[in-house]
Amino acid sequence: MRKKARALKGDLTTLRTANHHRRPLTRVCIFFDFSRSDQFHSTFPSFVSQTVTLGLIAVSATLYLWNLKASVANILKRVCVEALSRSSLNRFASISLSALSNHRREFVANLRWSIAHLSYLLDVVLERHPTSYLVILGTTCAVLIFIGGFAFYHLRTRKQTLGDAFWEAWACLCNSSTHLKEQTVVERATGLLLAIGGLMFYSLLTSTLTAQFKSRMEILREGALFEVMEVGHTVVCGTNNHLSTLLKQLNKAQDLALKNKTATSRKKTVVLLSEKMKKSNTLFSGSYFLSSSHSCPLFCSGKLNKTSTFQTVGASRASRIIFLARKTDSYEADADVVLSVLALQPLREEKSVQVIAEVSKEGTAQLLQSLAGQNITTVQDLSSKLLVQCSRQNGLIDVYHELLDHGRQVIILRHYPSLAGYKYRDVRRSFQEGIVCGIIRDGAINFHPKDGLALESTDRLIIISHKNSSEEVSILPATAPAFNMASVARRSLKPLSKVSQASFPIITVWSIPKKEYILILGWRPSMKDIVAEYDDYVGPGSELLILAQEPLKKRQLVTSPLKNIRVTQKIGNPLNETDLASAISEVEACKSSTDALSIVVIIDDKWQQESISKSDKQSIYALLLAESVCIHLSQVASLVAELVDTKLGKQVVKSHDTLTFIGTSELIGLVTAQVAENTELNDIWTELLNPWGNEIYVKDIALYMKSGEAPTFQELADRAVFRDEVAIGYRMHNNTVINPASKDVPLCFSRGDSLVVICEFEYGNYQGN
Repeated sequence: MRKKARALKGDLTTLRTANHHRRPLTRVCIFFDFSRSDQFHSTFPSFVSQTVTLGLIAVSATLYLWNLKASVANILKRVCVEALSRSSLNRFASISLSALSNHRREFVANLRWSIAHLSYLLDVVLERHPTSYLVILGTTCAVLIFIGGFAFYHLRTRKQTLGDAFWEAWACLCNSSTHLKEQTVVERATGLLLAIGGLMFYSLLTSTLTAQFKSRMEILREGALFEVMEVGHTVVCGTNNHLSTLLKQLNKAQDLALKNKTATSRKKTVVLLSEKMKKSNTLFSGSYFLSSSHSCPLFCSGKLNKTSTFQTVGASRASRIIFLARKTDSYEADADVVLSVLALQPLREEKSVQVIAEVSKEGTAQLLQSLAGQNITTVQDLSSKLLVQCSRQNGLIDVYHELLDHGRQVIILRHYPSLAGYKYRDVRRSFQEGIVCGIIRDGAINFHPKDGLALESTDRLIIISHKNSSEEVSILPATAPAFNMASVARRSLKPLSKVSQASFPIITVWSIPKKEYILILGWRPSMKDIVAEYDDYVGPGSELLILAQEPLKKRQLVTSPLKNIRVTQKIGNPLNETDLASAISEVEACKSSTDALSIVVIIDDKWQQESISKSDKQSIYALLLAESVCIHLSQVASLVAELVDTKLGKQVVKSHDTLTFIGTSELIGLVTAQVAENTELNDIWTELLNPWGNEIYVKDIALYMKSGEAPTFQELADRAVFRDEVAIGYRMHNNTVINPASKDVPLCFSRGDSLVVICEFEYGNYQGN
């Protein structure tokens, strides 16, 4: 055996001298010789030694197929034969099958654990750094080029530089047909492997880039938070049922600004900031995003109680920020708004950003004023007040729509220093394109100034007019010495000769409000506010019955005693005909035969939790069922349903003209839009929508004219002044007209028509001669 080893060493010495450039192979052969020795088998486990031996066989076969020099192949074959003949076969025979099986299981288990651990580390890296996938692909590409370049450089017969070899490898990787021009087997095999690697690399790269682009687009569509670089934009924080109404009004306001040439840009950017993703928020599926021709909506999602969120949407550069009430519970909604305003405070440099916040409680409004200063405007939740007012007065809902829609007749504030010194009566009569409703002096709103009051240069007029109307057409120039009162009398007061001033209805004694009988179907947490509102309007002895499925233990009404109304609560399903008929019969037993019943269907809290569309459907069904029951049981004064989807309400009203719907959520959105455009209107609408102070009433036209008379609107306005009222329009044949275009045309009213006025009291005992 020693002789054979010496012979093998001699062969290796010959190989070193004859093939000096193949030193790596020489080292392999020396290692093969070491593997034959006993020291190798004693140092390494038998399983490892046998694995090395089998590896030598594989290397020998590969070198043989590559057609290397015969001396190298023969030497390797001699090494393998000697290894197998001397000890390998004996060792294979001596190793027990059980030991080999245990080693194999251990090796496979370790291999699986290593692969799993490597996969885990790769997943962690990709999760923390998604772009690392591209780095891995680039590294794989570089490794393939490196291996292929060195293979071409060492294995090719023709001479070439290492750089050319790398370029050849890159060409094979990029273009799979490049390897076809190779000549030898080794070059073709190397080129084929590079071509296969290139196909895999580019397919993975293309799919990765496509997936990344698609993922980015999906993230943007879903509203992922990204930095907004706009200046002077509007930020709307939160979502609720009247978000679509608010956005449409902002779009109309931008359209009017473009027509008046007061807009700073053609399209106004509106950033919609919500804590929910766009896909999970059904409030963004409306038609606003398809019809916003003058606004550019951008959707972002993020936490509304973090300063970083507002910093990302450019809150410090915005012109206004609107916070919407995001919860149905009033306390939770107010708490969210307060936290959001606090998070915004560090970004409000010099308080240049106007903030409008919707709140439910007056205490929350005062808290925000103390926290954020005077540059924040709070819009209180007036849904209960709007519901009560509109359910009691037929046609009032149409009046509000006319006054709150930016595209119609709205309340605007105008400053005319040139009118200083003129009497209020003269100024009120001089307007033809609008109606003067009052003045604002030293911050105080006065809807009923005396006709003899002289205007001051700092006074502002409260006018109902179209936003793009030209005021200069109807205002006399300041250089005029005086009004021609004779012409005014001929124009406005001549028809009054038939009705003397003494025959005007004069207020002498206020009458007591009428008793009312009301049935409310449904329940929600704000029911105590609704009951309190009814108590402020109805007369003593009125009855109110509440029919809902909510248990009596969970119902909480007003804690203060009611003055004019008695409340009865009844458990039942408003959608059940038997329960509904029982409730109507109970109210019918309390009233006389001449009294009428008013039925109001409100948005039940349980109905709304399921979905808005289902809530509206159930409200309409309850209203139609009540109409069917009342045909046989009671005389009904009004049937009103509170809805969110006003389009659905219009469809029902077309087929049932006796029914009425009220979109309180839409009205709140209109009020918020008005305040967002002009924060000074907040005090005006707060007074008009509250029971204290002046309100809008729809009164019978018989209070202002005699039978057979055809007065003009200007005459009706003058008569309303004697009653401490401001006439702003009329209802004729169920059509509402606010700010008539021609105020000197005689009007032919009929029974049931009414005059729309702003006054402080609803009822009165009017006596005339």
